[in-house]
Amino acid sequence: MATQTYLYESKRLSPEQMRAFVGAFVGWVFDYYEVTLLTFLIIPISRDLHLPASHAGYILSTQLVFLAIGGVLFGRLGDRYGRRSTLMWTIVVYAGGTFARAFSYSETWLLLWTAFTALGIGGEYAVGQALVSEVMPTQRRGWWSGILYGGLYFGIGGGALVGGYLPPIIGWRWTFAISALPIIVAFYVRSAAPESDVWKVRRQTVRSSWHDLTKRAFLVPFFICFIASVCQFFGYYGITTFLPTYLVKQGFSLGKTGWWLFFTAFAGLIGCITASYTSDRWGRRVTLSYIAGTACVGGLLLFFTWPYLLTSSWILVPFFLYYFGTNAGTIFGSLFSEMFPTEVRTTGVAAPMMIARGLTFIPIMLAGWVFPRYGYAPIVLAGAAEFGFLAMWAWIFKETRGKSIHEIDKETEASPRAVEAAQKHFTPRA
Repeated sequence: MATQTYLYESKRLSPEQMRAFVGAFVGWVFDYYEVTLLTFLIIPISRDLHLPASHAGYILSTQLVFLAIGGVLFGRLGDRYGRRSTLMWTIVVYAGGTFARAFSYSETWLLLWTAFTALGIGGEYAVGQALVSEVMPTQRRGWWSGILYGGLYFGIGGGALVGGYLPPIIGWRWTFAISALPIIVAFYVRSAAPESDVWKVRRQTVRSSWHDLTKRAFLVPFFICFIASVCQFFGYYGITTFLPTYLVKQGFSLGKTGWWLFFTAFAGLIGCITASYTSDRWGRRVTLSYIAGTACVGGLLLFFTWPYLLTSSWILVPFFLYYFGTNAGTIFGSLFSEMFPTEVRTTGVAAPMMIARGLTFIPIMLAGWVFPRYGYAPIVLAGAAEFGFLAMWAWIFKETRGKSIHEIDKETEASPRAVEAAQKHFTPRA
C-alpha cells in the first residue's frame, strides 16, 4: 500500500479538517442549548403538568443520569464503529427525543423522553472531541479542542435567550418542537465530515473491546480524569442549575433571568478563548490550574459580597471571574484525549466526563435542600472550594502539549500491532 500522511500531520488546515471540526462543533452547541433550555422550561412545565417542586428536580436529575449512560454507550460505539457514524446516530437520538417531548402530557412520558434525549446528548462531546484530536494539527490541538468546547457557550446563550423569551409567547411544547428543527442542519454538516484516518488504520489490526477498559493503562488515567471532572461539573452545575429559579424568586422576570444566564455564557466564552490560546503555549497543566483558580477567586468574592451586590451592577465583576474560570472543560478535551490510546480514546474522554456530569444530580439535590434553608451563599462557597481543589489537582496530570497521536499511543501502552500498522501504512510528512 502506498504511504501517505495523517490529517493531523498537515501544517495548514484542509477542508476535510474543517468539516470534521464543524461537524463536532454544531452538535456540541445543541447539547448545552438543550440542557440550558430545560432549566427554563421546567418552570412552565411544572405549572402545566401540576408537578411538585421536588419533581422538577427529578426531571433534571433524570437528564443528567442518562447523559452519563449515553456518554459511555456512544463512547464505546465510537471506538468500535468509528467517530463519524456514531456522531450521526447521536444527533438522530437527540432530535427525536427533543421533538417527542413536545407531546408529553404526563410526568411519566416527560421523564421517558428526557432520558431518551439525554442518551444522544451524552454521546455528543466525547465522540466529536476524539475526531478533532485525531485530525487537527498536533501543535494546534489544544486550540481547536478548546474552541470545540466553547460551543457550549453558544448553546447556553441560545438556550437562555430562547428559554427566557419564547415560552411566554408560544408555550413550552412549541419551544421543544421548534428546537428540534435546527438539528437537520447539524445532520447535514456531519454527513460531509471525514472519518478519523487514525482510527481507520488502527481498526485494520486491533478492535476495541470491553476488556480494554479493565487494563491499568485505562483505569489509572480514568481515575485522574474522573476526579478532575467531578470538581468541574459539581462546581458548575451546583451553582448554575438553580440560578434561574433563584432569580425568579427574587422577583426577576424570565427575560431578565435569561439575560443573566446569557452574561455567564459570555464570560465563559472569553475564558474559553483565553484558555484555548494558552493551552498550546503554556501547556495543559498550567492553563487548567490558573483557569480553575480564577473560578475559585470569583466564587469567594461572590460568597462574601452576594447580600450586598445582588441588586448592583458591581456583582457582574465576581460573576464574570467565576464563569470566566469555569472552563476546565476547555482543557479537558485535549488533555483527556491525550491520556488514552486510539483504541479507547472516545471512551476515555466520555466515561470520566459524562459519569461525573451524570452524578451532578447529587449537588443539584443538595442545592435544592440547602437553598430554602440557608440561602444561595453556601452553594456558591462550595463551588469555589471545588474549583480551588481542581486548580491543585491539575498538577497530577502529565504534560502532553505538542505530542503527536503516534507518541501518545506509544506512551499510553497502545497495542504494538496497532502502532506497527500505523507506521507501515503511513509515513510522517517531511
